[in-house]
Amino acid sequence: MNGKKLGLLFGLVGVFTGIYAGDDSSCKKDCNEKKMQDCSPLCFAGPQLEDDYSFEVMAAAIYGVASVQGSEIALNSSSRIDFSLPQNAQGVEPTEQLSWGFKVGAGFKFNHDDWKIVGRYNWFKANYDGSYSQNYGGGFFPTMYANTAADYPGSTPFGSIASFQNLDYDTNTNIQYLNVYLIRPTLYTALLEISPYFGVDYINTTRKLTIMFTNDNPQVGTTVQYYTNGGYFRTYDKNQFWGVGPMAGVYSNWYLGYDFGIFADAYFGVTYGNARSYSQTVGYRPSGPSTATPISSVASIINSLYQYAPHMDLQLGLSWSHTFEESCAAASFKVAYESAYYFQTYKTIINSVNFGVVNGAGIGLQNLVLQGQLDF
Repeated sequence: MNGKKLGLLFGLVGVFTGIYAGDDSSCKKDCNEKKMQDCSPLCFAGPQLEDDYSFEVMAAAIYGVASVQGSEIALNSSSRIDFSLPQNAQGVEPTEQLSWGFKVGAGFKFNHDDWKIVGRYNWFKANYDGSYSQNYGGGFFPTMYANTAADYPGSTPFGSIASFQNLDYDTNTNIQYLNVYLIRPTLYTALLEISPYFGVDYINTTRKLTIMFTNDNPQVGTTVQYYTNGGYFRTYDKNQFWGVGPMAGVYSNWYLGYDFGIFADAYFGVTYGNARSYSQTVGYRPSGPSTATPISSVASIINSLYQYAPHMDLQLGLSWSHTFEESCAAASFKVAYESAYYFQTYKTIINSVNFGVVNGAGIGLQNLVLQGQLDF
């Protein structure tokens, strides 16, 4: 009898366990269904146009300044005679000028889950020339990027180069990039858009720098007199890089109301390509120390290598967008601050017998961006 009761007890326990298990399984199913419903595709953040397919075109003006590492054009010393041991010296960097550039872009939206493929192209060029004059007692000396023995070797390891009164320079910087990427503009809330994107990136940078040293009046007892009456010492550097690689970014917009918003757009890319450097130093003086024969000499070096070069771009600003009542087109305008940096693109050559290439230098940009876009 006790055995029968025990068997009945186990049977009841099994029934209740099965019931509870069934309830738990049902609860899990309901929870999963609710979770799937909550995780349904988020709202499309772009303009809701009548057609499933749509196009977009974009154009922007940029106004900014470039800055380059490793581009010191001279050494400024308080001594005009002793150039082997500079006194109270400091490096002189070229002053850059604000310049104009532009952006253009186009996109196509598919009817499948509102994905878009977008291409954008950026072009920026800055060209600036300037000059410095040294007061009596001080002087400018060529940096290590110039071959100071291009004049001709003198009694010191540095050749016969002395100080100069006048320093003139010319800079030319050109930066281009092309992004092709996929993006689905997505609203996480009714007022917050967070849209990651990924694609392929191409960059092309060119930097030219010309440095000219001259003198007005000779200083008796020094080699400064060799570079008067049309004499000069000049260095020309040209650095180029092109690369292709993957990129990824995030676009976000916080809509404040009345079609206005605060947006941020940032991406990071790593390209692989060719870095090419060229350096030339020319020394010319109408007469030498013991002869009236003009002396002219040239030293030049070329270097090329394949490498990886990362870069990054960030925009932050205000946006305004409006969809027309007939729902066939939309327009938007943006005003933003942009900061970009291209690492490992500036490979300056040390133009001397002790040959070397300065690694790690890059080109930076600080821009004001004015952009307009039309969706149709």
